[in-house]
Parts: sequence; C-alpha cells; structure tokens
Amino acid sequence: MRVLVTNDDGYDADGLIAVASALIAAGHEVVVGAPSSERSGSGSSLGTIEDGALIPTTEHRLAELGDTPVFALDCPPALTTIAFCSGAFGPPPELVVSGINEGHNTGRSILFSSTVGAVLAARVAGVGGIAVSCGFAPRSRYDTAAAVTERIVGWIADSNAPRMTLNVNVPDVDFADLRGIRMTSLAARSMFSLRLSRTENALLINRVLRDAGFREGTDSAAVADGFVSVSALRGVDADTEPLRDADAAERLDDALGLTRLA
Repeated sequence: MRVLVTNDDGYDADGLIAVASALIAAGHEVVVGAPSSERSGSGSSLGTIEDGALIPTTEHRLAELGDTPVFALDCPPALTTIAFCSGAFGPPPELVVSGINEGHNTGRSILFSSTVGAVLAARVAGVGGIAVSCGFAPRSRYDTAAAVTERIVGWIADSNAPRMTLNVNVPDVDFADLRGIRMTSLAARSMFSLRLSRTENALLINRVLRDAGFREGTDSAAVADGFVSVSALRGVDADTEPLRDADAAERLDDALGLTRLA
C-alpha cells in the first residue's frame, strides 16, 4: 500500500521516523511529507489559501529511512496532506498516517489537533487516514505505537478498506503489556488540559496532565486503563444529516425571518 506519513512535529521528529520505519519494514511504499517545523495545535488549518502563494519545500533523506523520499513543507500538515492527495508529489497515497504524535489526542480537544487535522483533510480529499498518538516525553513509547500502527495499516490493506478515518491512541507501555484494543467514542475530557494565565506582557500556557475521571467507553478511559483506543471519525462529509427536528427548524426559520422550503 502507498502510504503518506505526515505529522505536526516536523519532518525529522522521532515519532514520524518510528512509524515510517515500521511501515517500510512491513513492505509498504512510504513517502514522507511533513511540516518543516513544529505546527502543533493548528487543527485542520491550511495556513494560507492566497492565490499565487508559494510554499517553500525542500527534499531530504533521513539516515533511518534510507532512500525513502522525505519532503518538508513550510505549512501545516493539513495543507501538506491535501497537496500529496492531489498528486502534486506523484501518485496520490492510498492511506495517510499522521504521527506518531507526542501527547495523546483524545476527547473533544481533537478539534485543535493538527495530527488529527491531517487525516480529516485526507478524508475531504477522498483518502483514508490514521492519526496516531502516544504520551508526552519522557514516557513516550513510539516503538509500541509504531507496532500498533503497522498492524492496523496491515488490517486495512487486507480488508480493502483504506477509506476509513481513525484516531488511535496508544498507552506508553511495552507492546506485550497492552491490555487489548477498544473501539471508543470521544471523551468529554482529554488526557491533558491547558491552564492559561496572563503575565505582564504575555499569555502563559501550562499543560496539566489528567489520568482519571473519564467516562467508561471513551478514548481517554481506554488509554488510562491500558488499552489501545480506536475512534472512527466522520469528518465533514457530503452526506451530513440535515436538521430534522421540526420545532428547532421552525425556530431557526423565525430567527432568520426566512421561509423554509420542505
């Protein structure tokens, strides 16, 4: 399977090298296209859509990846992904793998994750994707997350279902110590939060980790309990359900002062 590996931590990040190496070893045709520098927290932002804009792009070779082509683009991963899926860098990928991210992307905060934003952009382009995350350093276990990803990609290839869009979060333990895999929904609370405070001339951001208090059946709870969490993401699809609540639709009509056609 032809796989684009991207991330939001930069084209030479340890997590990207770990998952790309695992996919190459498994026999997949891998190409790396990732931001030239960290773009964490940019969600599905494209950066710029100005007509005639030029995005600086450089090609590299990383010793750990041998002859695998590596492209660094000065833009967020969502735009990088769209560029590759549109064929700007050769045949489009059959699957996009985004990560491995340092820091779990669980709960509703995935809205801000550019690791997840990359696979949502791929879905818009008609390509399936897997966003993969593990914990923050120094506990990050990229090796375990890479082994999990390689197996999920293999399953997708064998089941001929590359259109799937998945958010995968892996506990920071040895592969043999994983308790299993759970299909999960998004938690109301992620595994970390941001504490914002104002200083005299700046806004200070502090990260606060959280490992308990999650609702059973959610992604955060699964990871906290030692399970790999897999959540299916729909993204922004053309078949999004219209508003069918008659009372709500009528109130919206009244608020806008328009006539709604059935």
